[in-house]
Amino acid sequence: MRSSGRLLGLPILLLCSGCGSYPEPEIVANGAFTFVDGGESAGMDRYQLFMAEPLDLGQSQVVRHELEWCPDVDLVGYLDLAFPLSGRDDKGSAPWAATVFELRLEDAEGKVLFRDKGPLRDWTWSGGVGGSTTSLYTSKTMFKPEVDGPFFLVAEVEAAGEGAPAGTLALRGGGWKLEGEPMPLSTLFH
Repeated sequence: MRSSGRLLGLPILLLCSGCGSYPEPEIVANGAFTFVDGGESAGMDRYQLFMAEPLDLGQSQVVRHELEWCPDVDLVGYLDLAFPLSGRDDKGSAPWAATVFELRLEDAEGKVLFRDKGPLRDWTWSGGVGGSTTSLYTSKTMFKPEVDGPFFLVAEVEAAGEGAPAGTLALRGGGWKLEGEPMPLSTLFH
């Protein structure tokens, strides 16, 4: 009996020998942005476009960055702050939270695909408590590309106080949870 148990266990060990390894994400330059495809096992935020260069929120400015293309999925425009969430609702207490921030996306003809503007304290703050970053967005910074690129992500900053953290512009979306597709079989073996 014991020998047959070992034989039955052997194929299971061979079958799972590749378990736990994930494919490397695909990283591609896209205009001024970096594009990362997290692969089919990504439940959310499979596609990420982000700026490598931080945005200075302590200085009033307008910046415009080109994206050559966008993936054909619903995307959300974010401002990722180098600011940890504390778990308390104190996001509006810092003087820099009064900074007025506008984020908009335009197509090649200048048509606005999304746009929102307001003090940082009024944006939706998302992230894990104790994490190193907080993502800011609104319901008006969401879109699905209906035309080919190029696109231009424009950020306007009206600085309002000292000590503002650095920010990074990003677009994220996709993933099997958001696309309504069943979980890919390949995720079961990771």
